[in-house]
Amino acid sequence: MSWILFWKLVFVVTLALFAVMATLVTVLGARDVRRLLRGLKERKETK
Repeated sequence: MSWILFWKLVFVVTLALFAVMATLVTVLGARDVRRLLRGLKERKETK
């Protein structure tokens, strides 16, 4: 394996992992914000 192929592989794997992590953070973060806002709304309605 040449160094060029090695670094191309490292680059592609890193980009793929970044894409997966960015997607997870976006989706799960949005879910958490919705839960937070729903909880605040319910808390406000009970007072």
